This record gives sequence, C-alpha cells and structure tokens, in this order.
Amino acid sequence: MRPKEFHVTALLALKDVCKVIGVQPYRVQHAYSIGAVPEPKLRISGRRVFEPIDIKRLAKHFNVTLKAEQAVTAEVAE
Repeated sequence: MRPKEFHVTALLALKDVCKVIGVQPYRVQHAYSIGAVPEPKLRISGRRVFEPIDIKRLAKHFNVTLKAEQAVTAEVAE
C-alpha cells in the first residue's frame, strides 16, 4: 500500500524570514509593533510562524524583490 501524499507549505521562523528577505529582525519586529504590516495569523509557543503570504507581505513592505530561487513555497529552513 502506498502512503498518502500531502502538500507541505513552508513555515519559517523570524530569523529564517529575515535571511530570505535580507532584513534585520529588529526591523521586522518594529514594523509589526507600529502596525505597518499585519501580524502573521499563526503562532507556535508564542512565536510568530510565517507562511508564504506573510513573507511576501514583508518583502513588499521592505521593497524587496524575491528571486526565483527564493520562492517562498520551496524555501526550507536549514
């Protein structure tokens, strides 16, 4: 019997998102604290967990263009 297939969406922590978009973590935290960017909907143990839409929103806020190899859905935290 073949195992069931499922789709995994990349979920990243703040430090991983900052590596992808090239911004310091304090800048992202400040953007959230002043309400410039909506908070991610998902939290695990009180920490923000970023989905692809959250990462794209942050990249747009900081005027960062994500390269093809940085495609958020394929990004895996190392």
